Amino acid sequence: MKKGTRIVLACLVAVVTAVSAGCGSSQTASEAPKKSETRVVKHLMGEVTIPAEPKRIADVSGAAEELLILGHKPVATANTYKTKIMSHVADKLTDVKPVGWMWDDSINLEAVVETKPDLIIMNNRQQKMYEQLSKIAPTVVLETDLDKWRDKFKEIGRLFGQEEDVNKWLAGYDEKTKGMREQLKQAYGDETFMFLAVTPKLFRVYGNYGYADILFTDLGLKPAAGTPTDKTMEMIELEGLTNFQPDHMFLVNFGGKADDVYAELKKSPVWKSNKAVQQGHLYEVTNETFNIKAFGPIGKEMLLEEIGSMLLKKQ
Repeated sequence: MKKGTRIVLACLVAVVTAVSAGCGSSQTASEAPKKSETRVVKHLMGEVTIPAEPKRIADVSGAAEELLILGHKPVATANTYKTKIMSHVADKLTDVKPVGWMWDDSINLEAVVETKPDLIIMNNRQQKMYEQLSKIAPTVVLETDLDKWRDKFKEIGRLFGQEEDVNKWLAGYDEKTKGMREQLKQAYGDETFMFLAVTPKLFRVYGNYGYADILFTDLGLKPAAGTPTDKTMEMIELEGLTNFQPDHMFLVNFGGKADDVYAELKKSPVWKSNKAVQQGHLYEVTNETFNIKAFGPIGKEMLLEEIGSMLLKKQ
């Protein structure tokens, strides 16, 4: 074979090899599995297929704060107070539609539909709405009760595969509580605290619940004798209040008919003889703070600072 012919053949072989290699690469790429667009998750009602990366989350469960921390701004929320988005995160939930209240067992279905969600998250108090909501979009029902805020946050983290992010945030929160707790211990020592709610009928002494949980668990304040620290609360009548003589009292008035009860309470000898009242150590808490702000991680972090700073300034 002549030298020139050999050169031409060699070139042809090289070209064919290159083309074949290119075709092989193209075929491999086309056969490579695509990232799944959906995934199956377990929840209170069983299993459901949801978007792998949901873009329009209608959260009716009251988990707006958790979602914001994890980088998932919802399109609908039930983190409301009197139909309006709760004030302490309203600036973070602009253009988000309020669709109800997380503590209610019903939700505004039409408002949810208007947001065109690709995922709906609801809580275990709203189970009767599941069938209706699940017809709008894939729906997840959280198992954790609303007052179990840490477990609820972790459940949200698992739903989005962000357990590490949740643990990191909680570690930071615990570090802050440790610092504030040490300062308050120095300032107040063994002085006692109480959280009282005025309702239209009986009074409630709170233990490990919501706002009171911040006082006794997070800030480590000493509960007054008789405080039910092993449960949510204890119901008492007016005379029962004589058994509680805290150095400091936090109080929430439920409003409405409870306004009249509170007015009568303040006239009573029982009230006037209370140690905290006599010393001027009464701190009133708003309904919005008690019912909403004290149950989410952003609100709790704010209250940790607000309560701690307020008490330290009084010393």
